[in-house]
Amino acid sequence: MFRRILIPTDFSTASEWVFDDAVRIAATSGAEIVILHVRMTRNSQPGELRFPADPAIYEYAEQQELERLRERVRRANASAATRLIVRQAPDPGNEICRTARDEMADLIVIATHARHHVAHLFVGSTTTAVLAEPPAPVLAIRYGIRKRAALRRVVVPVHFQQTSHRALDLAARMQVEAHLIIVCDEKETTGAEELLREVAANVPRAITRVLQGGDPEKEIVRYAAKSDADAIFLNAGKEPTEKKLDIIRHASVPVMVVP
Repeated sequence: MFRRILIPTDFSTASEWVFDDAVRIAATSGAEIVILHVRMTRNSQPGELRFPADPAIYEYAEQQELERLRERVRRANASAATRLIVRQAPDPGNEICRTARDEMADLIVIATHARHHVAHLFVGSTTTAVLAEPPAPVLAIRYGIRKRAALRRVVVPVHFQQTSHRALDLAARMQVEAHLIIVCDEKETTGAEELLREVAANVPRAITRVLQGGDPEKEIVRYAAKSDADAIFLNAGKEPTEKKLDIIRHASVPVMVVP
């Protein structure tokens, strides 16, 4: 499914947390893992590092961290190739997107709050910037959630005004068990069932569910937990809505955002 997986890292605990998930995906698809570290520079002077130091110190630290991550690959008995890219930029979100395009990455795996471990309601500015206009599917993983051995069962929300089914297409190509769900009022049940039958027609392992409730985001998160899903797949727009960010904030599973 994937040939090149980009993992942005600031070498924090949260970044390491998502690394293991990327290794598992790479192991099953034969993908190369590209680790991106962005040295932060000043907005007013993009050529000046926010934390000035001898370049040799940065290089030493980066290579040490790279070897630690490679050791995690070996411990996972995976043979995935790993490569480190170092960039300098004042805006890590834009640099992640730029590197993903340059490297032709077909998956980005990112922590939802790489520098902030406060509670579980924070989606960092870097992650939000990547989600604003992702050049490839983005697997956003909240720090501290339960590890999954693989992506076998995913939840794909559907709604009546939907014009894109990229998330569903990706689920179909990955040959996972796809739970297609619509959250609606009781009076919309018949129409919802008809829509689900239509969109599920070309999905080999589709399960359809109509859920009733007034808060779709809460129902989606609740269903993912109840069905023991391994991920939630969402379609991406130009800018992540607050509703989608709510799903990422509260879901106990990784969230795949598909442009």
